[in-house]
Amino acid sequence: MEIPELAVEKERENLYYIYLFYVEDNWWAFGYSAYYLSIMYPVLETDNETCLLDEVNMPCVHVPENFLTRLSDSYNTLASDNYIRVEAPPTAYCYRKEYNEWCMSLTVN
Repeated sequence: MEIPELAVEKERENLYYIYLFYVEDNWWAFGYSAYYLSIMYPVLETDNETCLLDEVNMPCVHVPENFLTRLSDSYNTLASDNYIRVEAPPTAYCYRKEYNEWCMSLTVN
């Protein structure tokens, strides 16, 4: 899968949001967004994808459409032409420091 350049840019600076991108007919979260979703919904499976653009290895989570409804019903959500932005709850982003450790666990498993 080719990770959108905008997703790579957003995740470099991401602190408090979940960004969802429509790629190959599915909704996906990358980087910190994928991490926050894995905390909120452990049932969602995480993959490790390489962005062809920057050769960046970035975790990603497929977000089924029924989870879009859950997110928009529970959290502040903003939709643009390029992505959906969901405000992550503090219970997710307070674990931001463990992101690198989480990424390492994905490559080990």
